[in-house]
Amino acid sequence: MSNYDPRNERATRDIVSRSINSEIRAGRATPHGGVYIQMSHLGPENVRKQFKGMVERCADSGFDLANDLVEVVPTAHYMMGGLVFKKDCSTDLPGLFAAGEDTGGVHGANRLGGNGVANSTVFGGIAGETMAQWVGTQQLRECNMQEVIASIREHEAPLQKPPGDIEFIRDTLAECMWDDVGISRTQESLLRARHTLKQLASQLKQMGVGDIQREYSITWQDWMNLQNLILVSQAVTEAAIARENSRGAHYRDDFPEPGSLEGSYFTAVNMLNQNLHIENRPVNFTMVKPGETILVES
Repeated sequence: MSNYDPRNERATRDIVSRSINSEIRAGRATPHGGVYIQMSHLGPENVRKQFKGMVERCADSGFDLANDLVEVVPTAHYMMGGLVFKKDCSTDLPGLFAAGEDTGGVHGANRLGGNGVANSTVFGGIAGETMAQWVGTQQLRECNMQEVIASIREHEAPLQKPPGDIEFIRDTLAECMWDDVGISRTQESLLRARHTLKQLASQLKQMGVGDIQREYSITWQDWMNLQNLILVSQAVTEAAIARENSRGAHYRDDFPEPGSLEGSYFTAVNMLNQNLHIENRPVNFTMVKPGETILVES
């Protein structure tokens, strides 16, 4: 890690992940394709006490984190993006409220470890209070049966088509997003991903699950989930193509500089006429401006 950042393994997770990825791609990977993490120098007893959960999880998989080397690789486990929502957890869609990992903007470009739980707890409470107040001001509305019928028709479409190799599409999607839209991105890789995702969307639309039993059909659910996964992947890819700088978890090898903090913006993606529309919206510094702090020295 000293080759990448003076803070070594204490650097931010985006830097550590890119460093690991660079070592792997340079051909210096461990036998199983990762890098080693070592904690024994902290003292085995200290490791067991301070990292009890991780020690137990490693032990369940046959590894001794307190004493031995353990192979690790970066993985995607959190998304800094999500729905655009207001301070009361409402959104632009009336009746839709959001909190937790499906909301964007709370963590900026790089989430700090442990803040995911705080996000869900704090905004979950706010969302609950807001929803209760909102429901109290609403009247029962007539159901728009045209929208209901259209939704049923759309979701029943896979049942009218012969089954295809859904797992192949899922595996190809994962490979595409990891290799071309993963830890380090370039215009070339992102454009390649755009093409692959368009192909996968077309292939999925042409195949179905057959006339199967609908109740508790995992295959039918997988088809619908995969359609959503491709759409989200397309949104991530288009946003990455539009952002020609590097911020936090978004890193482009061809545009490594972060750009002006004063001119910070976030990327909003909307679906308009079945096409993804990209909009860059400025960050409003309402409490603390770049270079300032709210901490007061005692």
